[in-house]
Amino acid sequence: MTPAIIPGSAAGSSARLNQNIRPVSAAAGIQRRLWGTDPRAWADLAEAHNRPLFEAVLDAADVRQGTRVLDVGCGSGLTLAIAKQRGAVPVGLDISPGLLDIAKNRLPGADLQEGDMESLPFKDATFDAVTGINAFQFAGDPRRALREAARVTRPGGRVVASLFAAPERSQGTVAHEAMSALIPPDRQGDHAPYALSAPGNLEAALAGAGLQVTGSGGVACHWRYATMADAVRALLCSAGGARAAEAAGQEAVRDVLQRVLQPFQDPQTGAVTLRNTFRWVAAQRRGNARSTRPG
Repeated sequence: MTPAIIPGSAAGSSARLNQNIRPVSAAAGIQRRLWGTDPRAWADLAEAHNRPLFEAVLDAADVRQGTRVLDVGCGSGLTLAIAKQRGAVPVGLDISPGLLDIAKNRLPGADLQEGDMESLPFKDATFDAVTGINAFQFAGDPRRALREAARVTRPGGRVVASLFAAPERSQGTVAHEAMSALIPPDRQGDHAPYALSAPGNLEAALAGAGLQVTGSGGVACHWRYATMADAVRALLCSAGGARAAEAAGQEAVRDVLQRVLQPFQDPQTGAVTLRNTFRWVAAQRRGNARSTRPG
């Protein structure tokens, strides 16, 4: 399942980096591979479109001056950069070395670690807040990942998880479905962006991790791309795009994306816009709510 490593290649560099981290689950290994195809395109063309969601999650987690916050699946680090602007102490974990390299450039000196969300490399009760934005559903065992998030949250601290709302509430679903159609049936289960999206699923998973659900909300994000080429590249660099390209080749994925995105392209400007709806759920770790913030 693991591709051959070519000396001097990006894959070879990744393999050397991975020698320094704990063993990871099979699901984490898949996500590492899928998110490593074009990290710069993700940071430049895709990540910022979800900024309204990042802000809403940080608000729900009460991230402010002095908050020690862990972002699970931090990617290229924009959520943590926003948290730092609020005066928080940002800590991040991601499985992709390429995305982490970008995050480290954005956040010099921050504690950013490569690792598996099902086995967090942090002590119990370390953080005031833990966030996971479009992250926990990609764990091999999402409930185990949420239990890990709860473990490293201090008593009284908050865990906020977010993901896509129901598929019919997002225009981007047409792209996800088109790319998924290129995947052989026996591999359909290795990447499931809507795994916890059914009503009540995320709340139940958080409660099952021993957390008390305290609130929820929805956020609309507009994915705006200046050109069709940008839209296609941004979707290709996602995990869903990478797995479709592995199965059918990049040209086949480009062709299908151009076809399904055409109705969302402005005939005058050429820009492509997709309106997508996300939801977040906030929960609190039971126990003494005394703050660990300085002062």
